[in-house]
Amino acid sequence: MDEEFDWQQDDEITELVSRFEQLLESGESHFFDVEEFETIIDYYLDIQQNSLTRKAIDWAMEQHPGSRSFKIREARLFTQETKYTQALKILDELDMLEKGNEEFYLAKGEIYSLMDKHEESVEAYKKVLETTERPEEILSNIAYEYESLNDYPNALRYLTKALELRPESEDLIQEIAFFFELTSREEEAIEFFGNFLDRHPYSKFAWFNLGIFYSNLELFEKAVQAYEFAVAIDDEFSSAYFNMANAYTSLQQFHKAISLYEETLKLEKPEAITYCYIGESWENLNDLEKALAYYNRALDLDDKLADAWGGVARIFVRQNMEKTAIKYYEKAIQLAPNQDELKFELAVLFLRNHNLEKANTLFEEVVNHNSHYVEAWLNYSLVLALQDQFQEAIDILTRAHKANASDAKILYRRAGYFYRAGKIEEAFFDIEQAVKMNFDEHQDLLQYLPELLDEPRFVEILDLYKKPNR
Repeated sequence: MDEEFDWQQDDEITELVSRFEQLLESGESHFFDVEEFETIIDYYLDIQQNSLTRKAIDWAMEQHPGSRSFKIREARLFTQETKYTQALKILDELDMLEKGNEEFYLAKGEIYSLMDKHEESVEAYKKVLETTERPEEILSNIAYEYESLNDYPNALRYLTKALELRPESEDLIQEIAFFFELTSREEEAIEFFGNFLDRHPYSKFAWFNLGIFYSNLELFEKAVQAYEFAVAIDDEFSSAYFNMANAYTSLQQFHKAISLYEETLKLEKPEAITYCYIGESWENLNDLEKALAYYNRALDLDDKLADAWGGVARIFVRQNMEKTAIKYYEKAIQLAPNQDELKFELAVLFLRNHNLEKANTLFEEVVNHNSHYVEAWLNYSLVLALQDQFQEAIDILTRAHKANASDAKILYRRAGYFYRAGKIEEAFFDIEQAVKMNFDEHQDLLQYLPELLDEPRFVEILDLYKKPNR
């Protein structure tokens, strides 16, 4: 019934606007009442037809010179034309006459917002709250102004108030989730959506966002449960199936992930990234033939998807077709020059094939872009150590340690290079520090320097820090 009523209203507006334009074209005079003119002007303002808005306002003022609503609409027109000073001048002239007028304060709030005067905009919108019949919309406007002021707690507070009035609103739920994510408050987000779902258990968007925040905290089993509630409410909720598949991937349950990705493909237009993720799942299951087929299907849809080029490269590496793999890696990196994982994989391939110069360049690019990529630091130093440049390798790992002070692997490896360089005291200092941090990782050092087991001093350090019952 409501939809039919809305349709009739739209039909009436179209007929009214059409009649207005015919009269404009013919030059005939015709009387429109105030409400009709307001409808015509609002229609043109909404579609930003500034020329026709001006003609409608002028005609309206001529027929109804005492109506102040047209002056407010003229201020809105000036706002659309970015003539903010003229718009505010009109509103300032009306200020004493329009106390309590919702349209007046809405217009002021909009202008102040566009002028980046967000505090003034908030004050104008708050006055609208006293009388409006659509408070959730005004609360959202206020939240936006607080967001522009980087006042996220107040933005969230007003969005929450709006959501209490419209708990079914996807937009409000998404905005609230955005603020929690922006401020890295995952635990608070989980508490918020949990409380919200206690009151509104059939909100699929709340379950969906709850799943996202569980995933962000790597609580993947709980994320899966949240997504399952979302699809139980709407069994065609493709985004929930997709995210659930990602969670199962993180749980290394690849068959379940594949099944859910396939469900996504049934519900919406296939996307290259979905085929790519299915390919990765088959790759993790060691079914290289299926993995390659899905990576190629991804590239058929989007030949600029770097992850798919990288996936094909990995398949070729595992099939001992390394020259071909290099070409695919290079294409992937060309498409995604900041994707460190692709560069790292190609650098390892170069290292394995003794192309130390190219490996060195790529490892250096990775650590310069991401100083916390420990494996890249270790391999970068190895390139130098393989050329007997032990001091340079030590210098690299000293830089790595500054950025990753709690990682024992760096100290173990640096100890190995000190030992090879004949700097025995420095080596044993690093060994003792590393053993304190992580005893088990001394096995990595022994792979590089097995002769350390013949060193009494090394054995003593291990005995000293070895935990009982180890």
